[in-house]
Amino acid sequence: MPLVRATFVFIILALPLAAAPVAADDASDFQNQLVVFGGMSILDASQTSTTTWRPDFPGFPGLPGRFPGSGPGRFPEIEVRTSTSLGNSVVFGARYSRYVKDRLAVEADISVGPSHDLEPDGEVCLEGRCFGGGDFDRFGIRPPGGDLGRGRGQSVTAWQYGGGLAYDITGGDVRPVIVFGAGGASWSGSGRSETDFELRFGAGLKILFGRVGARVDVIDHLVLDHFLSGKSEHNLHVTAGLLVGF
Repeated sequence: MPLVRATFVFIILALPLAAAPVAADDASDFQNQLVVFGGMSILDASQTSTTTWRPDFPGFPGLPGRFPGSGPGRFPEIEVRTSTSLGNSVVFGARYSRYVKDRLAVEADISVGPSHDLEPDGEVCLEGRCFGGGDFDRFGIRPPGGDLGRGRGQSVTAWQYGGGLAYDITGGDVRPVIVFGAGGASWSGSGRSETDFELRFGAGLKILFGRVGARVDVIDHLVLDHFLSGKSEHNLHVTAGLLVGF
């Protein structure tokens, strides 16, 4: 995908800046930081579709050829509505930062969300009355269009990677941070391998105790064309981790 390739070009072009010495007035006590983090990936993406089905009933001589509520020689129309949703997951990862000037740092990270639930759901409607997956499970019925009940989903793994810029708003031991960047997300376990391009923006907080500390981040991973829904989706990462400077 061209956009994904552009992400890696951005990271490569940023590396020469990362190799530059830190300015003398840099508010950071050390050039490099490594954060190992965990948290939640909050996502709600879905795909929906609606199909209709009306079986033909052959007419017979001497019979009216109609059923109550239907036209001549036809059954009532059956509407099948199906949806597939992709939900939340725990997330683990690591982030490397290198200060390049003052309180500005170049960052690169990788994370994995191993338990996004991909779940099917749906309902069948007949003459304005709809039956959901729970109704079919209760009566042991398999509706047209397949099994529409919940609880038969599968786990999808998301590998997310990318880079960007982070700026410490203040110096000192407690530092609010703003983050902007780009990256990619590769999904596996859905029956096909997909990769999405994403933009990233958010904020965080660093608390330092010498060369160790903690970092909390809330970063929105905006997927412009999600593989499931085909539209923009927000994947919010809320993470906290251990920070080491060197």
